[in-house]
Amino acid sequence: MDDHLHEARQQRAGLRAAVGRVERSLATPAVGRMADWAKELGAELDVMGDALQLHITVTEADDGLLHDIVQHAPRLAHRVDRVREDHALLRRHLERARDALPRRDGDVAAARDLTIDLLTAVIRHRHMGADLVYEAYNVDLEAAD
Repeated sequence: MDDHLHEARQQRAGLRAAVGRVERSLATPAVGRMADWAKELGAELDVMGDALQLHITVTEADDGLLHDIVQHAPRLAHRVDRVREDHALLRRHLERARDALPRRDGDVAAARDLTIDLLTAVIRHRHMGADLVYEAYNVDLEAAD
């Protein structure tokens, strides 16, 4: 369990840092520099996508944290399933945000809105995970974040 919690804390820290970088990139001006803005945001979304994929791979592994939670607290199996479903939802949000990046004279507002939706979904997912771990082990994941 301790190894799984350590890994989860590392994944959370990486994902949280990626969220911050995406938000900073998103907040930079796009007027008069849309191509650069889209390129920079796209690069940060790629980094966030890598962090998200690593989080999903580690937590959903056959011997990962989600498996451990179900073994330790079977009553939480339904909540673990919801976390797995949320992983798929996060992937879809990420793809929508990437697909909305403007090419030439695209819609910056739409790209911003979809990226904000992604960031909101990731933050909610982090809260869901923290609650699940606390309920399973009575451990605060944020304590070492």
